[in-house]
Amino acid sequence: MEKQRYKTNLRKSFYVVAGLVGLAAIIVQACRHNDNYRADHGVPPCEITAPLDSLFGGMFDAGAPGAIITVMRGDTIVYNHAFGLARLDSAERITDSTLFNLASASKLFSAVALLKLCEDGKISLDDSLSKYFPEFAGDFFNDINIRHILTHSSGLPDLRPVGHDAWAKYSDNHYTVFGTGKDYRLYGTENEHMQTFQRLDTIAFVPGTHYQRNDPAYILVAPLIERVTGKNFDDWMSENIFKPAGLKETFYYTPGERRPRLAHGYALATPHTKSSGSFISEDGRWTEFDYGEADYFLTKADRGACSSAREVMQFKRALYSGKLIDTASLRDMKRPYVVTDVPHVCFGLGTALRLDEGMPVKSYHMNNNGGFSAIEGSWPDCGLHYVVLSSRNDWDQREVMAAIDSVLIAKGWVNKD
Repeated sequence: MEKQRYKTNLRKSFYVVAGLVGLAAIIVQACRHNDNYRADHGVPPCEITAPLDSLFGGMFDAGAPGAIITVMRGDTIVYNHAFGLARLDSAERITDSTLFNLASASKLFSAVALLKLCEDGKISLDDSLSKYFPEFAGDFFNDINIRHILTHSSGLPDLRPVGHDAWAKYSDNHYTVFGTGKDYRLYGTENEHMQTFQRLDTIAFVPGTHYQRNDPAYILVAPLIERVTGKNFDDWMSENIFKPAGLKETFYYTPGERRPRLAHGYALATPHTKSSGSFISEDGRWTEFDYGEADYFLTKADRGACSSAREVMQFKRALYSGKLIDTASLRDMKRPYVVTDVPHVCFGLGTALRLDEGMPVKSYHMNNNGGFSAIEGSWPDCGLHYVVLSSRNDWDQREVMAAIDSVLIAKGWVNKD
């Protein structure tokens, strides 16, 4: 029943899009040579161009924060179209080289890094956290292992403060070098969070028995890698993950950093934000909601990576061709370890997995971080991948992901065999 409901929902999304654009006729026309086809698509038009253009063109206005959507089949980019602006203060348009915060898609890099260390004999997924963090007093750290980090099944609670009330409670109960919530948003790195783990006296559940999608365990990935390798996390990731994958501009954000083509994230303005002194767009609709205005940017392994659609696809080329980790590790990434409360959704090593009977395994992430939104999805066995990176957070990621999936499934590119 659930399988049929999922497929039905996908097909409903597809037919909504198809109805909007007169799919059958437009596809035929779109796949013919068209001298007026806009150059910023980056690739020749094909069968999926019309429905995806209609879907995203209706979501993102040219003069507002927008998104880049890229689809790759095999090693070939088959759809690559940007909509809207990366920055409202300079009217900079989005391209496939615009840099966005990746939100939870950052965890894909973290998972690959840990699996590479396993292959190199530096760590084991069965190693307890106590082995690497002896200063953590709780006996339960003996029972939490690295695999639990990757599968969101550690039971570690998220104690990071969000908002003024939570900050006041946090600062009353934890030593901190920071004085205000804004300080925390700008400088709340792994070192600050380590204090909460040192004093932690209880966890949410027995490790490995449940799934809880929050990020505190992933915060430990960066200091763990530093302790194992003796190198700075950013430097190790650059030398061992990003450079071998051919990534030249992917990085982890640090306070005050401004790079060419780095987008801002935006949220819809409210009466409160309009009176707060934050940046407000000329039309009064949008306010910046990212570095300094929102939480969760400075812990790196969970949500701190920044990259472009172009480089995300390059990473997937390298990953699934075996340049970063071996075939056994890739197979383990798409193996379901922990069942979630969403039908047919499990969690593998560093990625959510969609497991529908008669369908190939899909791995994916989708999340907001401040004003940034990100979706990345792959059917590894089909060689089919896509990414959506956005400079605004006011759209429904589940609906959009279902609509994209429906287009690709209807095209016949997602097959079990």
